[in-house]
Amino acid sequence: MTPNPPGAKPAYSIRIRVPGPAAATVTTVVSDAPGTITVHADESDPAGDRHITLDADGGPTLRWLVSALRQRLGADLLLAEDLVFVAASTGKLVQRACAATTTSHDLALSDADADRRVIDYLAGHPRHVDRFTGRSRRVALLTDASAVLDFEPLAPEAALPAVESQALHLHLATGLDVVPLPVAARDPADLATAIGMLAPGFAATVLVHTHLRRVDAARAALASDSHLLLDAVNDGLAVATTAAVLNYLRARGVNPGRARVAVVDPARGGDLSGLLIAVGVGDLTLYDPIEYGIRPLHRLAADLDLIVDLIGLAAPPEGVFVLRARPETPPPLAAATSGPRPLHALPGLLRAAVNTRQPITLEARAAAVHALVAATPSGGLLPPLDHPRLTPAVAAAATHALAAGC
Repeated sequence: MTPNPPGAKPAYSIRIRVPGPAAATVTTVVSDAPGTITVHADESDPAGDRHITLDADGGPTLRWLVSALRQRLGADLLLAEDLVFVAASTGKLVQRACAATTTSHDLALSDADADRRVIDYLAGHPRHVDRFTGRSRRVALLTDASAVLDFEPLAPEAALPAVESQALHLHLATGLDVVPLPVAARDPADLATAIGMLAPGFAATVLVHTHLRRVDAARAALASDSHLLLDAVNDGLAVATTAAVLNYLRARGVNPGRARVAVVDPARGGDLSGLLIAVGVGDLTLYDPIEYGIRPLHRLAADLDLIVDLIGLAAPPEGVFVLRARPETPPPLAAATSGPRPLHALPGLLRAAVNTRQPITLEARAAAVHALVAATPSGGLLPPLDHPRLTPAVAAAATHALAAGC
């Protein structure tokens, strides 16, 4: 990943097209801006027009920029498009044909008579479905829109941009066909029903942007390991957070078995607490800020090596390192070495589950933690998300753990 210039936020970007002579006016507008604006790209086309991409430092600066450009350029502003909405409008993933379709003979292999032969065979050999369909490489990415970033519960269709982005990242990391599927589930029972109804067409289901209570309830309602079910908290955030904890402690020469770690609002972390214990953290305090308030945590701080903050403390204690791992506000992709994201571990664990056809266990998550630690540069908290061997290393470690548990 190429780091963005200081102050640049690609999520607040516009691309404009202006006649060549008008580029000087664009430069003047940028220099007059109340915030930071970075020229990301500036290219000329054969007609002499300039195509310029501008990154602002946030929403207010972007709004000022758009208004100023329209006012000062007028008819010279030939094009102005917000790149976030341009990217979202593509859907971010498309289907492609895997079967040959060049000749009439090719097409006949996907006709009713051909389908009838394969279906007749699978009716008698149901275990061969993955061999003769695309199910083995297809993943359902589900959300009920109950926990989309830091929004209140949304209408399912409003969650599509976030789910499509997750699908894109998982596809790029795993090579699997990841299908974004917001579902209108009124309660966990509805969610479990939707998972069960979709299961025959998918190798696995991954729950994202779904409240953890609903994830746990849906998992319990399914009451079966016949379909592989993963989620972004237990199989993503918790694993990456645990790896960051181990890396922090080891970089400072603190033996995990003697480390004193507090997890603030542990209910948000899924099985994070169990995973920290599984990898050897010896002294773990589970701190509920709703019940106890913030002052007792400040008094505890002097005796702690590390605080894992899952709620987003407004006034964290001083003198102790605070690892921020709030599920609703993951760090930017380019800054993921300084904070955990589900994408550190989830792609590798998904690959392991699909390849072995086994549900992910605590032992597989712990193995994934150690794989992340091994891939982290010296003194760092986590490996970069574009580490070329990250997903294969996590998948291999988890696969080995699953095989050992058979």
